Amino acid sequence: MMPVTVRMSYWREGHLLREPTLLTAIGLRETLLSALDYDEARVNFVCRQVEETGLYELGDLNESTTIFEKILHS
Repeated sequence: MMPVTVRMSYWREGHLLREPTLLTAIGLRETLLSALDYDEARVNFVCRQVEETGLYELGDLNESTTIFEKILHS
């Protein structure tokens, strides 16, 4: 099984706020745990969506969006 790599990017009003970050599956989980106040069920849901569909968008109250994209290895 190939290791999972995820690109995390922050957007607001169609503009990239900072350079994307690459995360491993473990890094993604740790980042989400902190960002989602250690809500295990929600973290599991987001991780599963990224793994199964390759993409998940997470919005917040500041009208910014964090996009998680699974990077496919060849």
